Amino acid sequence: MKLTFKYPVYPTKTQETTLFEWLDHLCELQNAARHDRKVAWETEGERVSCNDQQKKLKVAREKYADFRQVPQDMQICTLERTDKAFDGFYRRCEKGAAKKGYPRHRKRIKSVTWKLRKYTKVVRKKTQDAEQQTLRVRQNPIRATAWKHDRLKVPKLGEIKIYMHRPLEGDPKAVTLVKKASGWYAHITCELPDTPKVGPTDAIAVDVGTTHYLTTSEGEKEENPRWYRQAEGLLHKHNQTLARRKKGSKRWYKAVDATALHHERTANKRKDFIGKLVYKLFHHCEKNVLIAEDLSVSNMVQNKHLSKSISDASWGIFFTWCADIAERDGLHFHQVDPKNTSQTCAACGKKSPKKLSLAIRTFDCSFCGMSLDRDHNAAINILLRAACAHRGERWVANLDETRNKNEARDTGLETPEQLFFSDLFTSPSL
Repeated sequence: MKLTFKYPVYPTKTQETTLFEWLDHLCELQNAARHDRKVAWETEGERVSCNDQQKKLKVAREKYADFRQVPQDMQICTLERTDKAFDGFYRRCEKGAAKKGYPRHRKRIKSVTWKLRKYTKVVRKKTQDAEQQTLRVRQNPIRATAWKHDRLKVPKLGEIKIYMHRPLEGDPKAVTLVKKASGWYAHITCELPDTPKVGPTDAIAVDVGTTHYLTTSEGEKEENPRWYRQAEGLLHKHNQTLARRKKGSKRWYKAVDATALHHERTANKRKDFIGKLVYKLFHHCEKNVLIAEDLSVSNMVQNKHLSKSISDASWGIFFTWCADIAERDGLHFHQVDPKNTSQTCAACGKKSPKKLSLAIRTFDCSFCGMSLDRDHNAAINILLRAACAHRGERWVANLDETRNKNEARDTGLETPEQLFFSDLFTSPSL
């Protein structure tokens, strides 16, 4: 398991100038690697491997002085990034995807990455024979100090001030310096042992929406902050200021930085809200199984009436972080088929004869007479659909199959809901 820790760094003016020069060089190198692959395919019909480009890089470093001024580890990581982009393009072509996503020409890049190498360390054991043991240890990029800021070791640049607001965990493998509107940040990727999964004991399902951010199967609602909607007025002022100034001037670049900083702060507020919400669902609610719908967000944002609200909610980030936190803490996160979860009664399992529009916020069943909030009803259906997932070993099931009252009575359970939970916690797919 890999975790990335993010820390602010504070380079000096000289160090920042050097970093900007490296960013320009790596951008040219990435575009040159892309052009090399493109020409080789168009002229000879061959694919250039990352190993071939690394051999050319070695020759270029021996021949040109500007290549030797940039750390080789950063150049290799740039070539590996290009190779990864082309691998994804070839994979999408083989699958016949509608959008192939050919790697594009980059005008600029805002991050540099280098991998931490291993070195040999001799450890002496305190025994009578004074035995020695040789270990391969990865170098520590952080030098601790007695002051507020520690030091981050950067190849060919020296040490940069870094604020370690939380300790590192695991074995550091790679470091990335990222330039954002608010400053420089260091992303340190560490490798940790996998956390064993806990036994599922209690589950909760959530139904996401735009009116409320989500509704749980227990009826609790989480308000939608609408961060982008709140910041739209200030963003309009920034855009007006940017439009009044001459493009390319100093004042124009100041307005560009102010607009970029505004977008970054809005994104940080959204990510902070989602991170705290996911942690609350797993730990504060004391649930170790979280279930949500498997929504195709990329298709949903094509709706011109809801695209801005869906993008502002960032459901994709929410689902991704649910899976990541579940993997980190040894918990469970599953997604089910969203078909007809809001159009079906959670009590009798009958589908509404008339499709309910989004304006109707209460589900009134015409068969059993049950009246329930639309999102709460959908969350219960999501939980029931996950409970019968062991049937066919898929997280897709007919909602009518989850309500077999005779089966519940035959097994000695009082209600069918107890059967659903017993099926969920004994399912081999968990």
